Amino acid sequence: MKLRIIEFLKNVATGLIPLQNLVLISLAAWVTHIVLRVLLLFRSNPYGFPFVSKPDWFIFHAVCIDFMWIVNALVVFLIIGAIGIKIADALKTDKAKKAIQKTLTILYAVFHGVILFFTLLDNETQRFLGGHLTFGLVDTYKDTSSIIVFYDYVANDLSVPYLQFVVLVLMLPLTYVLYRLLCKWYRPANHFYMRKSVIAMVIFYIASYSYVYFIWTGSSRMTKLCPVVSLIYKDLFDTEKSAGISDKDLDAYKTSYQNLWQKIEGDSLWEFSSAKEGNGLPLYRVPKAELLNSEKLKAQREMKPNFILVLMESQRGLNTGYMNPQIQPSPTPFMDSLAEHSHVWMRMHTSGVPTTGGVLSTHIGIPDHTELSQATDLAHITLPSFVSTLTDSGYTTHYMSAADPAWDNLGVWMAKWYTAQHYNRNREDDSTFMDHAIEYVRDTLSKEGKPFLATLMTRSNHYPFNFAAGMTDEEKTRPLQERINVTMGYADRQLARFIRAVQNEEWYQNTYVIVMADHGFPLGENGVSTMSGGGYSNVSWIPFFIHGKGLEATRDTMTAAQIDIAPTVLELAGFAVPNIFMGHNLLRGGDTGLSLGAYSGYAAIGFDGYRFIAKYPAQDETHLFAENDLRQEKEITGSNKNEESRTIETYLGATLDTLLKISNYSLEKGL
Repeated sequence: MKLRIIEFLKNVATGLIPLQNLVLISLAAWVTHIVLRVLLLFRSNPYGFPFVSKPDWFIFHAVCIDFMWIVNALVVFLIIGAIGIKIADALKTDKAKKAIQKTLTILYAVFHGVILFFTLLDNETQRFLGGHLTFGLVDTYKDTSSIIVFYDYVANDLSVPYLQFVVLVLMLPLTYVLYRLLCKWYRPANHFYMRKSVIAMVIFYIASYSYVYFIWTGSSRMTKLCPVVSLIYKDLFDTEKSAGISDKDLDAYKTSYQNLWQKIEGDSLWEFSSAKEGNGLPLYRVPKAELLNSEKLKAQREMKPNFILVLMESQRGLNTGYMNPQIQPSPTPFMDSLAEHSHVWMRMHTSGVPTTGGVLSTHIGIPDHTELSQATDLAHITLPSFVSTLTDSGYTTHYMSAADPAWDNLGVWMAKWYTAQHYNRNREDDSTFMDHAIEYVRDTLSKEGKPFLATLMTRSNHYPFNFAAGMTDEEKTRPLQERINVTMGYADRQLARFIRAVQNEEWYQNTYVIVMADHGFPLGENGVSTMSGGGYSNVSWIPFFIHGKGLEATRDTMTAAQIDIAPTVLELAGFAVPNIFMGHNLLRGGDTGLSLGAYSGYAAIGFDGYRFIAKYPAQDETHLFAENDLRQEKEITGSNKNEESRTIETYLGATLDTLLKISNYSLEKGL
């Protein structure tokens, strides 16, 4: 069988001899693409920070991905060429055959020249803006002034100024030189090399495909390394792309959303505005003079409180001790003890998954986009966050992460809002990460003479829940449902180390500590064990509490979501600024709340005592639970679903659709 395959490949290679130039152009272009990938991955961005913190984790994937799309393009041109040669053979004219070969060679060379140009442009777009070159981005920056700004950026590139122009000038000559060298090596009469090369290309293609899609996968890496041809195809032919919102529908959604927001907020201290600064967004609202001049906000501003925001990786509400007293022993004893003296929200839900969705929703007060990869596809959009408000108001703000923020493009967003970022691949365990956080917060941030925000993103409690240092072989072989308790316990101990190391500092008495999760994780509950399997509480229900001056210890049962955190933090800081947060200030009082989130093909809303989950946008699969059924053990279906609950489900489905269309629109437009 093996000999037959090899013989078949030899015959194919022999048949390619008339179209040999196409193969050689492909190989030359591939080498040039490798050079471009190296210049992208192993350089810093224009601001002096590594484009990726682990280029060795990216480069071989990049080489394989480029090889596969180049071979795919080659096959298309070879088929066209083979058809043309067959027609020429039938006509028995060598002149036509040579003309076809020459024309096809020229077209293929032009094709790769164009793709190389756009690849370089895409690489620089990623370095400067953090996102790929798309039609949406071109539309955003179509003004000619953007070209001038781009030139200024190139001139001040902290990597190598003007290197982009050097590469632009040299990459096509490099490709041509490589092509000519290959032509000398692959002499027309030397069929041996061509046969061997085709066999090698087929083997490498299979190996590349297996490696990228089966052996070492990674959706974030694949998104970052997406080739230009795939980007163009997606923009032109992706049928799932949003069709947009008509002005009439937008007005209707706007009215519906704003009425609902005011109903939940329960006061008239904010008003929605169509001011130019709001970019026409239905979310844009401004504080009234009564709120701006309130004694409460003034007192908070004068306090100049510090903030420590701890984002616990994959911290499930279903496994957090104080939220589940029946779990003994508790996996999170320190969090439980801290929660005893904090304002706790028992019905907090994430507004997006995976980490990018949860973290960005927390910062910008808007749910994750239901269709786009927000962290990458919308990196060029200007979206303010509660952090940018604190930074602009005199705070020093630092994002500290045990996980590589460049991996899923979060680093691009944090650079927009924070004073500085902290990450080191030697501090990826929560223990070494917390050592750095303790030292920096206690010995540097607290002594700068300015109020500060320190955001800490942990890593050790991450699927497959065997990252925690010191786990025994026995613990690593336990079922996932048990193993997560081990890693949550480890992360809890590291949180305890951090708090105990700083709690006796004088500045700590003027600090709010906010502890929460980025998201949960499905481990078989409700028949779901993957992130894209639904919006059940196993992935959406998360711990959230605030500990600090003036906050009474209480267990709040108002439903809430990560989109509420941004306005809540600014309330504690004493700032009321125009914003586009969809969420609500959780310290406003009252008991009416709303939770909203988008979860990899599903979406959910909690309101009026119910939590509604739907496959989105079709809503051809829906689930309804009582809001107090946090473990979602009793779905309201079948005999449990009466006429009233069906009416509620219809209402919540329509409300969910309205809110998510508004949020998608706002995320795509930005300020």
